[in-house]
Amino acid sequence: MTVKPFDGSEARELLQEPLYYLGLRFPQEKDVLTPLILANTNYFPGLIQLYCAKLIEAMTKDNYAGYNEGESPIYQIEKKHIKKVLSDSSFTEQIKEKFEITLKLGNDRYYYIIALIMAHLYHEHGGSSGYLPEHVLDIADGFDIPDIRELTLENIKALMDELCELNVLRTTPDERYLFSRYTFFQMMGNAEDVWDKLDKLAE
Repeated sequence: MTVKPFDGSEARELLQEPLYYLGLRFPQEKDVLTPLILANTNYFPGLIQLYCAKLIEAMTKDNYAGYNEGESPIYQIEKKHIKKVLSDSSFTEQIKEKFEITLKLGNDRYYYIIALIMAHLYHEHGGSSGYLPEHVLDIADGFDIPDIRELTLENIKALMDELCELNVLRTTPDERYLFSRYTFFQMMGNAEDVWDKLDKLAE
């Protein structure tokens, strides 16, 4: 079963309610921290839970949050706490790992190849205007990648729409495709890495 990203209300509930019962509180007014966490976890339930676990671990360290556990519930979550966890190398590595698992679902590797091609297009032409299934097919032809080259434009569009459902891609008003977050593009590697990966997929 493919676990898709939660919608906004589901993700907020999973993030905030368990922490609330543990005495951790987000700011009541102008809460910009919750959207920041959800964006970095891509609304995936497993990553939200992982983030919460690391936040709880961090908040119980005297040298980190500065709270005394015996005296301080409620624990007020601040921006510095959020950023500390988001910059944790093991957390960012697990986000990258989960991202790659999402792209490599099944045995056909379609999601992964399309994401690589999108990253290649970003490196070559930038990521401001978006790309069409035709562009993906052109790159697949250029690299001679059989897995994608043999698909129809309708097939590729359907796969790109599925990547939108997984919150990896998004569509522009003129129905072009972009990575939903710039960090997803960065996770695919630099221009040389992406080129090498596409070259290895060729016949």
